Amino acid sequence: MTTAEQLAGVGDDRLRRWGPWWLALVALIVLLPGNGSIPLIDRDEPRFAQATREMIQRDDWVIPYFNGDYRFDKPILIYWLMRGAYAVFGVNEFAARLPAVICAVALVVITCRIGARWFSPVTGFAAGFGLLTCVQMLMHGRSAVADMPMVVCVLLAQFALWELLQEPAPRWWWLLWVAVGVGFLAKGPVVVVVPVLTLVLYRWVLWRQPVPWRRLRLGWGLVLALVIVGAWGVPALVRTHGDFFRVGIGQHVVKRGFASFQGHGAVAPYYYFATALLSLFPWIAFAGDGVRVTRQNWNAKNAFLVSWVAGTYLLFTVYLTKLPHYVLPAFPALFLLLGQTCRVDFQSARRSAVWFWIVCGLGLFVATASVVVAVVQGEHWFLPGLAVACIVTAVTAVAVFWRAGWLRATLGAVMALSIGIAALGTAARSLLPTIEIARLTQDLPASTKCGAWQFNEPSLVFYTARQWEPVRNVESLQLMLAAGGPCLLVAQERETKLDDLWKQWRGRPARRPVDAPMLAALESTGLERRDVAGLNIARASWIKLRVYYRAQ
Repeated sequence: MTTAEQLAGVGDDRLRRWGPWWLALVALIVLLPGNGSIPLIDRDEPRFAQATREMIQRDDWVIPYFNGDYRFDKPILIYWLMRGAYAVFGVNEFAARLPAVICAVALVVITCRIGARWFSPVTGFAAGFGLLTCVQMLMHGRSAVADMPMVVCVLLAQFALWELLQEPAPRWWWLLWVAVGVGFLAKGPVVVVVPVLTLVLYRWVLWRQPVPWRRLRLGWGLVLALVIVGAWGVPALVRTHGDFFRVGIGQHVVKRGFASFQGHGAVAPYYYFATALLSLFPWIAFAGDGVRVTRQNWNAKNAFLVSWVAGTYLLFTVYLTKLPHYVLPAFPALFLLLGQTCRVDFQSARRSAVWFWIVCGLGLFVATASVVVAVVQGEHWFLPGLAVACIVTAVTAVAVFWRAGWLRATLGAVMALSIGIAALGTAARSLLPTIEIARLTQDLPASTKCGAWQFNEPSLVFYTARQWEPVRNVESLQLMLAAGGPCLLVAQERETKLDDLWKQWRGRPARRPVDAPMLAALESTGLERRDVAGLNIARASWIKLRVYYRAQ
C-alpha cells in the first residue's frame, strides 16, 4: 500500500480537518529541539539577535542597532517578533529563533491547507510534509533571521492573488495587500516582485489567458500596503534623515543586485539549480516524477505554480549576490507541485527511479563521509560528525520510506532526525570559541574596553553582551591600552580552513602568514592571557585565539 493510499484511508474530511494539526505537531517536534543549545550561526543570526537586545536596552521600537551603530540591513518586523519572544523567554538562542519556528509551522500548515483546497487533502498533506523536511527548511525554519516571516507573507499574497483572480471577494483583496505590506516590513521588495513576475509569466508565457486585472484594485491596494509600511517607515526615515532608505534599499537591495556582497556572488546561471540538490534534499529525488505529473496534469493552477517558481528563480538568477536560501519564496509552490506525485505509481517510471536512488545514494555517501571524519579526526569532531551522519541518514530515510509507503517508518525517521539535531546542538556548542570568551568576561567590569584583531564575528558581540572595537594595527592597540582601565583583547593567532585540511590530506602542508609583529606587541603588553580554540562557522575554519585581559 502506497503512502497516498494510507493517507486516503484516513478519509478526506478527517485529513482535511486534522492533517494541518498533525503537521504542526510534527513541525514542532522537528524544529524546536536543539534551538537553545545550537549556537547562533555567524554572521546573520547574532546580528539580528543582538540588534533586538540593543533596541530593548535603548527602549527603541523603530531603529535597530548593532554594536552601537545603526543596522539598516532589514526592515523592522523580525526585531519586533524577537522582542516579543525575549519578553517571554529572556535573551537567548531559543527566544531568538522562536519567531522563525512559529512562522515555519505556519508556512507548513498554510501550504497544507492550500494544497487541500486546490487539489486534495492528500496532496496538501504531502506538500506540507515535504516542505517541512527538506534541508533548507530544516535550517532556515529555525534560523534567527528575517526569511521565514517574509516567505509566509509571499505565500499568503500568492494564495490570495490566485483566489482573487477566480473570485472577486473582498477577503482575498484584503489578504493580498495586507500580506504585501507586512511582507515588506519583513524583508523589503521581494514580496512585491515575486507576485508581479508570477502574474507576468502566467499571463503571457505559461497560460496565456486573459486575467481580470481590475479585481486587483491596484491603486487602493498600493495605498493600503504603503500605509502599513509607512507606519514604521516614515518615523525610521525621519529619525535617520533618509539613511534607512538609502542604505537599506539602495545598498542592501539594489546594490546587491549588481555587485557581490560579502563574497556571495555567482555568475553561473545554473547556481540555484545546482544548490537545489542540497536545499531540496531529499525531495529533489522526486523531481522526475514531479515534472512528469505536472505535464500530465497541466491546468491553470499548475501553470500558476510553475510561474511562481520560475519567477522566483528568474529574479534571483539575475540578482548578482546569491545564497541558496534566497529562493525560499518558491518552495511552497515547488512542494505543491511535488505533492501531486503522492498518487504516482513509482514503479512505472524507470528514469525517475534511477534519479531517485542516485540522490539517496549521495545522501548515504555524505552520511558515511561524516562518520569517517568523526573517527579519523576524533577529539572535537567525533560527536558533531556522528550527529551530522544521523541527520543525513534520517532525512534520506524519510524519502525512501515515503516512496515505499511505510508511513510509520517515515515518522520514525522524523523522530531520529529530531534526536540528531538535538545532539548536533549539544556537540556544536562546545566548539564555538565566543562562548568560552563570554565565560572569561563574566567577572570583568561593565566599563571594560573590548577590542578584536582579525576576529570580528558578530557572535562575539552577542555572547559577551559588550561593544567591540576593531584593532587594526599596533598603533590602535597602543591607543587603546594608553587609555587605562580594564580591557579585553581577542587576537586570532591561527586559522585552518577546509582547503588547508584537504592540502594536508594530500601531503601538502598549508601555511597561512602570521602577523608576528602584532602578536609580539600583544605579548609585550603584560596583560593576562588565555588561549581559546574552536570553530568559526561563518568561515568554515578552525581557529586559535589569544585572549588578553586586564581587570582594573
